[in-house]
Amino acid sequence: MSSLRHPGLIACAVAMLLGACSSPRTHYHSLTPIHRAIPPSQSESGGIVCTTDAMSPTGPEPIGTVLLAHLAVPVEADRMQLLLHQTPTRLAVYETERWAAPLGDQISLILIDNLRNALPNLRITSDPLLVGAGKLLQLNMRIEELDALAGKEATVRAQWRLSVSDDGASQTGTCTAHQPLQSPDIDELVLAWSRALGDISSALAVSIQHRAG
Repeated sequence: MSSLRHPGLIACAVAMLLGACSSPRTHYHSLTPIHRAIPPSQSESGGIVCTTDAMSPTGPEPIGTVLLAHLAVPVEADRMQLLLHQTPTRLAVYETERWAAPLGDQISLILIDNLRNALPNLRITSDPLLVGAGKLLQLNMRIEELDALAGKEATVRAQWRLSVSDDGASQTGTCTAHQPLQSPDIDELVLAWSRALGDISSALAVSIQHRAG
């Protein structure tokens, strides 16, 4: 009987229940390997620009294993929620659109998978315990940008360094890959980032192939 004397409490409880039922669902996303079989200077829908600006050895070397020794991602993107530009000057955090696993872990797996497909004669790993015979080529990579302008374009920019551990000779490069977006759909955006990483992997594979002969 006491609840009948306080209809406001009943209305509040009903509103809270309806609010809980109508709260938006959280979606989880993962990057996917994209195996490129085209020159790294091209892409079927986007574009990539790469520069190499450091010392390289005089000839091919008997490389046996490529070790992804270190990978860094941008601080602002290193979160479970997706983040991208709504306008050129305004960022938005998508609370209900989240990564299924830490971004750095996902990119590491994507790069290794893409490189294994492009370079089947080399061992590609991030585990020092799985290094095989032949010289070890260490790969250090920093993802400097993983961003997008909603509904316009997705961008990934990466800087990498290849070095042979026993002589210190190294080669560095930077690649920037762009993929167009036809809509603000998040699934399309994640696939565009995957394509951009596929382009960067293809360009990196060419440099590794030249290094390993």
